[in-house]
Amino acid sequence: MITSVFSVRVWTPVGVLASLAYCLHQRRVALAELQGADGQRPVDRSLLKLKMVQVVFRHGARSPLKPLPLEEQGGMFAGQLTKVGMQQMFTLGERLRKNYVEDIPFLSPTFNPQEVFIRSTNIFRNLESTRCLLAGLFQCQKEGPIIIHTDEAHSEVLYPNYQNCWSLRQRARGRRQAASLQPGISEDLKKVKEGMGIDSSDEVDFLILLDNVAAEQEKTGSCRFHGS
Repeated sequence: MITSVFSVRVWTPVGVLASLAYCLHQRRVALAELQGADGQRPVDRSLLKLKMVQVVFRHGARSPLKPLPLEEQGGMFAGQLTKVGMQQMFTLGERLRKNYVEDIPFLSPTFNPQEVFIRSTNIFRNLESTRCLLAGLFQCQKEGPIIIHTDEAHSEVLYPNYQNCWSLRQRARGRRQAASLQPGISEDLKKVKEGMGIDSSDEVDFLILLDNVAAEQEKTGSCRFHGS
């Protein structure tokens, strides 16, 4: 389930691009080449002009949302952006700078608030991720204040919002409990908890286990981006 998403919208003539926009650009080029291969008049790439870019990206690696019992967080709080996550986002910013500042002169090398609109959920790890990406993209150069637009929690639409959607709240109610009652699930979970030394009374399910495993993998760089 997606619980935090960043949206960066770019107004003409500037933008911020991530892999999604890059894929769309590559697809457009491929279509132009195919058109030429079919005997039709090929498209002159020099005539194509990038007008607007919209980018949606996730936060960087974070600590578990709910640490396992007896597990040390190393001074971090639940869901906190890690140093690995900060570097991930900074590196992504550098990649965007190369693609759309250096290779394609679409975005100004210095941050200009008249060019870029930034939107984030009001969650600390997301805000930190956005700042790290912007640091990599603009190399700490700016012509004005950097404003990250957010929304109130009750009206947020960038993640499944149980506060303002009754239908979503009803659908999600009891989902974890129902999943744990599936044939074989409860027995498997019991074996895993016993093997990890987790007390049977501790509220730990496979989703919590998966979240902790993913966070551990992030520490070694084996995962690119965390889930929620």
